[in-house]
Amino acid sequence: MTSIASTAGPAIERLGDTSKCPVCGSAVAAEAYHCTHCRSFFCYHCRARQAGGESALQCINKECGYYGKLVCDNCNPEQQKNDKPVDYLEPLDGYWPAWLGVTLVASLIVWLYSTWLAAFIGWIGLYAGVGYILQSMGFNMFGKQRRVSMQRVLKYHSCIGCSQPTKTVPVGTRTSN
Repeated sequence: MTSIASTAGPAIERLGDTSKCPVCGSAVAAEAYHCTHCRSFFCYHCRARQAGGESALQCINKECGYYGKLVCDNCNPEQQKNDKPVDYLEPLDGYWPAWLGVTLVASLIVWLYSTWLAAFIGWIGLYAGVGYILQSMGFNMFGKQRRVSMQRVLKYHSCIGCSQPTKTVPVGTRTSN
């Protein structure tokens, strides 16, 4: 095991023999995460092979011992933190179509026993007046909006050496060693 000294924290023990490729066993530099003999990429920390198509993480802090090295998701698990919630207004339909039908039937009954003008005035008074009173009492007659708050969770990775942000890179691309 080899120790990495980080400027931001204590030394971290790397796993395995750092002088040999974990895939083919040929000699590699202790700081390597790529074997030039078998052309395999491996995790700088645990020495597990990284297959093509996978993604690895790289530290972006130039002062860290893990800067630019490939580290797998198992060594650097995803972390979560709560972000401020997102608030939005959601419209709720009212019962105005049913209320319109009830007031029309009532105005038709008034028209049968009276004049069309009395039925029209009664319909306006029922639909608008009584509908407004019902809406102000809490019945959803003409629609309203409801405030919805959605909690957000941010997912991120931070370097295991210095706890600074990391970036995700596809394995198999050329990176500086």
